[in-house]
Amino acid sequence: MKSPAVRVAVSLALMIVLLAVFLWNVDFDEMGRAMAQANPWLIALAAALALFSYWVRVIRWMLILRPVARVRHSSALLATAVGYAAITLLPARMGDILRPFLLAKRDRFPVSAGLASILTERVFDLWTVVLYFLVFLVWPSSMIELDGDAEASLRLLRISGFAVGLGLAVGTVVLLGLFRYQERFVDLLSRPVARVAPRWRAPFASFLNHFLDGLRVLQRPRDLVVTAAVSGGLWYVIFWQVKVTLLAFHLDLPLRVAFMLVTLAVIGLAIPTPGGIGGFHKATQVGLTTFFGTELNLATAIAIVYHAICFVPVTVIGLLCLPFLGVRLSDLRAMADEEHDR
Repeated sequence: MKSPAVRVAVSLALMIVLLAVFLWNVDFDEMGRAMAQANPWLIALAAALALFSYWVRVIRWMLILRPVARVRHSSALLATAVGYAAITLLPARMGDILRPFLLAKRDRFPVSAGLASILTERVFDLWTVVLYFLVFLVWPSSMIELDGDAEASLRLLRISGFAVGLGLAVGTVVLLGLFRYQERFVDLLSRPVARVAPRWRAPFASFLNHFLDGLRVLQRPRDLVVTAAVSGGLWYVIFWQVKVTLLAFHLDLPLRVAFMLVTLAVIGLAIPTPGGIGGFHKATQVGLTTFFGTELNLATAIAIVYHAICFVPVTVIGLLCLPFLGVRLSDLRAMADEEHDR
């Protein structure tokens, strides 16, 4: 098992390499001028939309957890703020894993169900982003005349979008099947554990049952529809956040452009660097320059400000919320290392 120091070193090395690629050939004076000419009021509005989207995430998380337990709004809000601060400061998006543990410090509920709720969030996020991206592919906004490499990249994105959509459909059907045959599934997985240590079988089966309970919102039609609607609204707010950010830099592009840019940013965030630094920036820069003809220095300025809007305000708020959960930043690092080594 890799030590925490090795994981951090790899994450930081990735971040440095990606930032170097992102800043290659950038004229820093021109980039600085683009930032100086941006409308600060629109940037502030984009930051407010970003914070509003995090609050919508809190509401969606509470809806996902409703079949398991009714958690307090204040508890979910604090855990979300601190969790997203941890995502910015810790590698490999460990803040997502920490959120159920932080929530359990204030509200009693099975942590295994909380971990499953994070998986459910990712399912809703992927479904929503992919659906909006497919809307862009079916009804694209005007793009520059693409060269051969850009056409190939767009074709790859198109194929990937439809493939991920198909994969999500299959995965969702499998999850629904698990609920139908939950008892048999849990029994099947717990048998090998019983052979190793019979006394572990009951706790392991209980963990699996609670974990599947955390996915239960997918089986309840009314809750599923409401949560899906909230998820659609959440990402629609994020798209407007991107639109307002572009307007701040005097780029008046159709809202559908945000469907593409956010999809690329999500891909960049999948690279396990703290806060997606590097991957997020490069993906946004490539999207603006390759598909929408934005000048490199301007695209670089937008990517930097866009990332800051997404992560800086919530990180500051999350750090201010730490005392309300009775934890310190060092505690988050220790919890992350402990969970990663399990």
